Amino acid sequence: MDTNKIKVLLQAVENGSLLNTAAKLGYTQAGLTHMMNSLENELGVVLLQRGKFGVKLTEEGERLSPYFRELIRVGEKIERQVDVILEQKASTIRLASISSVVRTWLPDAMQDFQKENPEISFELKEGDDRLYHWFDQGRIDMCITSNMVKRKDFVPLMQDDFFAVLPSDYLLQEGENFPLRKVEEEDFLFPSCADDYDVGRLLAAQGISPNRQSTYVDDNSVMSMVARGFGFSLLPSLVLKNCHEKVKVAPLDVQCSRKIGMIYNNGKNGSPAVKKFADFLKNRKF
Repeated sequence: MDTNKIKVLLQAVENGSLLNTAAKLGYTQAGLTHMMNSLENELGVVLLQRGKFGVKLTEEGERLSPYFRELIRVGEKIERQVDVILEQKASTIRLASISSVVRTWLPDAMQDFQKENPEISFELKEGDDRLYHWFDQGRIDMCITSNMVKRKDFVPLMQDDFFAVLPSDYLLQEGENFPLRKVEEEDFLFPSCADDYDVGRLLAAQGISPNRQSTYVDDNSVMSMVARGFGFSLLPSLVLKNCHEKVKVAPLDVQCSRKIGMIYNNGKNGSPAVKKFADFLKNRKF
């Protein structure tokens, strides 16, 4: 049932005239008459008496009038609640990020953004290669990740250089570059559960096949294993900022880096809040 028709019906009764009601609401009299006839046909009940006196409710219309008014009140409550839901949805950013970003610059960026935009909140998830799938499935509004997968919608924000992570007693002079080819000769620990796309892609680009050890641990565990002499690894600077192990960190003899960036909906249907945060990150220095 169209509640708008009921609103017009009650207003016509209150005014006592279809003609005056049509003029106030911007309808023609014929259009308004057709609307009232349509409502009566839909219900199968005559609602209005028409005459020289104007219009008033029939006996059946009087009996239904309280329910009509309650229906309008409920409809207005639903509309207000929908507005609240949409407003909350529009002002909440569902954000997912790789762990190295969550543990370094992302919290400060979120906090600074919310100081300027206190009406916008975040729902934050931490993940790895699943971030792309979450975004494509519509489960998140934005993901901050590395360019492990080539995508046209990837917006770079910063460069994250890789370093060799060695046992503290490794024979390498301070300031000396670590030869990347050593990856083929010495015990190499792959981070991120033996599935680090960034490291694998970088080594493949150099034509290097690592002497890979069977490790299925995360970045922090790799640093712990390196500190205890199980081998060495390659880790990006963002990961190394949270390193508390006694290890030696050395630059590589070959420039190796990854891009950290974001993926979000920048189209017409994109959230204004998400676009505002994306612009904030683009203008931020890392």
